Amino acid sequence: RMPSLVGEIFTGILLGPNLASYVPSPISFVMLGEIGLILLVIEAGIDIDLTTLKLIGSRGMLIAIVGSVLPIAIAFVIAIALDPTNIQSAIAAGACFGPTSLGIAMNILRQAKLVNTPVGQLIVSAAVIDDMIALIILSQLGALAGDVTVASVLVPIVSALAFLGLGGYAAVFILPPILDKFFYPRFKKENNGAAGLALMFLLLFAMMPATYYAKSSFLMGAFLSGLVFCRNHDVHVRFVTQFKRLLQWLMRIFFAASIGFQVPIKDFGDAKVIGFGLLYTLALTGKLAVGFMVPNFNNCEQFKGLHMRDCLVTGFSMAAEGEFAFVIAVFAADNGLISPDLYASIVLAVLISTILPPFALRFTISHYNKLSGKIVKKAEHLERRRSMSMDGMAAFSPEEQERLLRENIEANKIVFLCIQIQCASKWGLIPKIISSITSLKLEVIDNRSWHPRGVDSTLMTEIFVQDDYFLEEDELEKGTFVEDRIAAVNDKMVQAIRQPGATVKVTRWYPGVLQAIEPKSDVSNSYLASGKNANMSVKDLLAREASH
Repeated sequence: RMPSLVGEIFTGILLGPNLASYVPSPISFVMLGEIGLILLVIEAGIDIDLTTLKLIGSRGMLIAIVGSVLPIAIAFVIAIALDPTNIQSAIAAGACFGPTSLGIAMNILRQAKLVNTPVGQLIVSAAVIDDMIALIILSQLGALAGDVTVASVLVPIVSALAFLGLGGYAAVFILPPILDKFFYPRFKKENNGAAGLALMFLLLFAMMPATYYAKSSFLMGAFLSGLVFCRNHDVHVRFVTQFKRLLQWLMRIFFAASIGFQVPIKDFGDAKVIGFGLLYTLALTGKLAVGFMVPNFNNCEQFKGLHMRDCLVTGFSMAAEGEFAFVIAVFAADNGLISPDLYASIVLAVLISTILPPFALRFTISHYNKLSGKIVKKAEHLERRRSMSMDGMAAFSPEEQERLLRENIEANKIVFLCIQIQCASKWGLIPKIISSITSLKLEVIDNRSWHPRGVDSTLMTEIFVQDDYFLEEDELEKGTFVEDRIAAVNDKMVQAIRQPGATVKVTRWYPGVLQAIEPKSDVSNSYLASGKNANMSVKDLLAREASH
């Protein structure tokens, strides 16, 4: 399925002034759309997950920066090649290809249950940083709208960096403790969310003019206003409850009116516009390339198997440009930085980036899910054959076959482990954990993390892995028992975390029907005795689970 914003943009194109001219007072709808944009940027500030940014570390920032700079540079080179005399236009054209649509990527990653995986968290953090970079780029384009002087270029850059650096530091580390000490105690606990929300909008009305007159972007003011409350769960919940549906409709109006109304659809019949649009689409290769900067979170060869999946998923997620790309293009066109024909070509390229990468992302996830399913079924089939390949098995009675099958499964050479970690969130912690898992040659099956909103929060991580340590040689041949292997994994995790108060617990995990075979297990007894399972042998249960 296409992202919904594609339909919203095409609705604006068809009903807008450039085609049917059906909508009365288009400027009013554009104004409503701009209000939606402000709320979207506030939401981006509130949704900043400081713990995730810290846990991912420098790799997420590096991917975000390269993922913005590289496509901008490619589009700039294309623009210069097409018109070497217009530097302003080339800069504005390049800037349109820097942003990443977190909304589009999140929608697909959430459906595929990849958001809480290391690569999912990497994409989320990189997309959030990309949005921040897009705000800085947007603020700089205003400096190009008039006569270019040293002051007109430097003042917006210094202003944007000052607001982002000093203002961001104050929003994250200074204002929240002050509010917790002096503001929220004045209200009842159940009213803290409403009080914080009211304060946020008062701050918004102050920050937007301040950033605008300081030659930065008013959207930077909206972002910082939301960022102040990114640590407050009550304000976050109240904002989502009160404004989520309104924001959805205002953003539909934004895409239909602010963007769709300005799409020069009649120019798309011009072969030159189509040709240049397809040429600018090459800038997306810069987004795709950063996917190969993703670290190998899996126990496989570099750029093969699941690592290649993570590279492609990251590249296609970053290539979906969406909201801010259109915002920058509209801003550049309104301020005369790009010509109508160039605007049409850029919009065509951004539309392509909004449609094709989500399809490619969904196909990649589906393809590798099918491959994983085949691998799992093959492993189950081999395990069943191995467990049942004893000479003279048919000579045993059904009861004896059942007992032998249980013993063979209990002596499984492929061991599944559950790693549970509770520790303080530290900079770059997740890559260290994954690196340790890779060095142990463990294959990550699932990874789940929980942490409260805030800076110095407690991280709770649960990682399910497959260990092939005993696949070639059993415990006696290796001289190592499963308990020793579990202890080794536990020690490796403790060394990776390096926190005195951290808690690490590594236990053996029996997936699915294997729980029914574990002795002394309450789960197994209820599983075997429940409903349809009561009269089924372990062999039948394994066969049924393997077929699903």
